[in-house]
Amino acid sequence: MISKYLDEPMQRVDSIDSSELRNKYLQLYGINKDMFDSVNYAATIQQALLPQMRHFERIFNEYFVIYQPQNIIGGDFYWIAQKNDWSVFALADCTGHGVSGAMLSVLGISYLNYVVFGKDIDNLGRMLEHIDKKWIEAFHMFTEQEVNNDWMEISLAAFNSKTRELRFAGARGKIIIVNKNGIEIIKGHNYPVGGWQIEKNRIYEEQKIILSKDSMVYMTSDGFQDQFGGKKNKKMTIKKLHEHLNDIYSFPADVQKTVLTSIFNEWKSSNKQTDDVCVLGIRL
Repeated sequence: MISKYLDEPMQRVDSIDSSELRNKYLQLYGINKDMFDSVNYAATIQQALLPQMRHFERIFNEYFVIYQPQNIIGGDFYWIAQKNDWSVFALADCTGHGVSGAMLSVLGISYLNYVVFGKDIDNLGRMLEHIDKKWIEAFHMFTEQEVNNDWMEISLAAFNSKTRELRFAGARGKIIIVNKNGIEIIKGHNYPVGGWQIEKNRIYEEQKIILSKDSMVYMTSDGFQDQFGGKKNKKMTIKKLHEHLNDIYSFPADVQKTVLTSIFNEWKSSNKQTDDVCVLGIRL
């Protein structure tokens, strides 16, 4: 079979119509340009949906955000709000990258706004349960098909500055607390929001602690710790990330951002970024 093709005469390069080749190139160039223009504009829209600096400054005295999608737009997002005496904040990682991940992030942001501001729910675990039901309802048409039902990993927290109570609920998410007493990691449940094929009748529990003064709390997606790099071209690992956070937590938030960004870029070096990166740090 292969010999058949080898025996066939190959088209000479100089026989290709140069004008036709030029037209094809211009056509592909136009399609590519339109696609990148659309993605870049979508990135502008996604950025507009994320909390702006003035929103942070209205709620928190000291904070930083590292937000670096893998492909211009992505599935990671962060979210903050003020409700009564509570400062509410979240970080989420939706499945997929690029356009698909970004569309899911819009869904996640809209559900957070709906549950926190539109429903009379004061328990973070029940908020996640409500979002989980809404998410699965959105993908209910796929339950009879062999397809992956996309999901969202999320960390959701609320802090009361008067009582210094910190509440947390997570769906494959966690919160990292660092202060003079060391580092403490509070983990959520080991299943995400959405994903009908993963586990049924999910319950997300709310956890509560009293936070020491001048504590730094961090939320992060997997992108930072899973980046390949270093001398052996391996993942950074969550252990190394925790060590870095423990080393810098006492620095001003803007300095922490600079240091972490430098650590990530130096580790990654010339390697391709392997995932969306999002890190949220707040001093409480």
